[in-house]
Amino acid sequence: MGKLDLSSNPSSNKTTQNNDEMKRRFVGVRFNCCCVYWRIYVNSSGTAYEGRCPKCGKSVRLKVGSGGTDNRFFDVY
Repeated sequence: MGKLDLSSNPSSNKTTQNNDEMKRRFVGVRFNCCCVYWRIYVNSSGTAYEGRCPKCGKSVRLKVGSGGTDNRFFDVY
């Protein structure tokens, strides 16, 4: 059975994509609505972490600011 590669240029994009993903800031979120763990990433302006439950689409927004928390994992109800 052969491999299926749907990327436009697999040899050059693979390393760049992995490095970019490692640099992106994220927090871990457990969406209790569907019992799934997911990463949500900081938005382009750097003011909040934003994401959605991958199953039901419930949205979450965690603001970034002074006096916040050092926690990296959150439960969303």
